[in-house]
Amino acid sequence: MPTATPAPLRIGVIGLDHWYAAIPFALRVAAEPGVRLRALVDRDPDRVAHVAGLTGCERTSTDPAFILEDAEIDAIACFTSVDRNPDLVVAAARAGKHIVSVKPLATNLADADRVVEEVERAGVVFVPSESRHTSPLARRLSGLVDSGRLGELRSGTFAMHSTLPAAWPGAGEPGWWADPARTAGGAWIDHAVYQIDRITALFRSPVAAITGTTANLVHRELPLEDYGHAVLTLESGAVVTVEDTWISPAGASSTRAHIVGSRGAVFHSTATESLGVAEEGGAWTVETLPPDPSDTLDALLAAVNDAVAPGSTVRIARQTLATCLAFYDAARGAR
Repeated sequence: MPTATPAPLRIGVIGLDHWYAAIPFALRVAAEPGVRLRALVDRDPDRVAHVAGLTGCERTSTDPAFILEDAEIDAIACFTSVDRNPDLVVAAARAGKHIVSVKPLATNLADADRVVEEVERAGVVFVPSESRHTSPLARRLSGLVDSGRLGELRSGTFAMHSTLPAAWPGAGEPGWWADPARTAGGAWIDHAVYQIDRITALFRSPVAAITGTTANLVHRELPLEDYGHAVLTLESGAVVTVEDTWISPAGASSTRAHIVGSRGAVFHSTATESLGVAEEGGAWTVETLPPDPSDTLDALLAAVNDAVAPGSTVRIARQTLATCLAFYDAARGAR
């Protein structure tokens, strides 16, 4: 007997502060046949009108209640500044709505714990934006680890160098990204959350210790760091470094990683668009870098329609934040 096609999942987007994620997410929802973009909300009417024009969404507001109180919305995607996220996702969970959350999920652990409690109490799906488990690159890396070709993972180097983020496309200043009251940190946490989530998935060992340093190497006027470098020692004994910055010259942004195991190694770089694998006794083989797009919508649909648990849960998102905050504590203590 054929399986019934699930009804389209009705999604509302709350907040466009993290527009790098919000606009592509809204565009994809508007284009996918299995979902419906039911409403858009942002505090700035000009911003919400702009995205409504891009997506064809006719229902807009500046009030989050417009989405949170709409019984015909099944899920929200919250892309506000981090400080506003906990209250909004807690309200969504209490309303029985599934959640895609901005990264990180909160600025502090007390708020993160509130989110964990309400999400688990409601039994709704929670997909953190830092999670990428089904992209072609994520599948290639996990496949190498699962196959045993790399052996026991012993070290890793993860880095992303980018320019200063813009508050909105074309804006000349970073806005909330550089406001200590609205986020948990600066350049380092901006991208470290992605890498720590991936380290958790690949190394499968908790963090035992963390240290590192932060600095303002280029944007000395910023109240938050434009450079951060962390050294994580895992309970397995593996040592992993995470370096993230806003110091890259325009056009020179890049992401790279290098993982070394007892039987092999893998590296990838966006600068050369390449991924290389070397096994014990062999030479490096290099291939074109697989893409690594956000898969939050895929994870949401798989969880809601097919009961496939997301690769990262609300508890993993909370642990990622805890690791990041421990880094900042260590960096301050080292000064």
